[in-house]
Amino acid sequence: MTYHVARNNQQLGAFSKEDTLARYNRGEILPTDLVWTEGMVAWQSASQVLGAPIAPATPPPIMPMPIAAGATVPAPTQNACSQRPPNSLTLAIVATVLSVLSCNPFALIPGIIAIVMAAQVDGKFNASDIIGAHSSAKAAKILGWVSIAIFAVALPLFMMGFISGFMGAMHQHGY
Repeated sequence: MTYHVARNNQQLGAFSKEDTLARYNRGEILPTDLVWTEGMVAWQSASQVLGAPIAPATPPPIMPMPIAAGATVPAPTQNACSQRPPNSLTLAIVATVLSVLSCNPFALIPGIIAIVMAAQVDGKFNASDIIGAHSSAKAAKILGWVSIAIFAVALPLFMMGFISGFMGAMHQHGY
């Protein structure tokens, strides 16, 4: 049986009953999150559907783990990271300004989206949506760098076209 879980009008995912209970007991699914499964008429709070969470007898120690070069970092969980992530708003603005100055719509689009994602970080964090804040921060950073990369690739092409047009105009007028 599949359980659908939502928080703040955003679906967190669909999980098996065992996975849902495990996530609930670890605190990844909050008692106030909404849960729906086949046979239910409406969404209900996780505490109504799953009961009280079962806390482990002794919590495991919190120890930072070294990350090997090239390894991917797992997405943060509600308990794992409660620090405010950097929103990368400066990066997003710089990327967007560069794309506007170079008249590059291909770099402008990810730059604007990066600004929107960066602007969401603090609001999600303040609303206790830690996972959403980290997700928006990561997206803003990636899109900001994508915009700058598109700008960097397109700049030489833009410059060659400008110089070629300038030289053609000079030649046409006899200079």
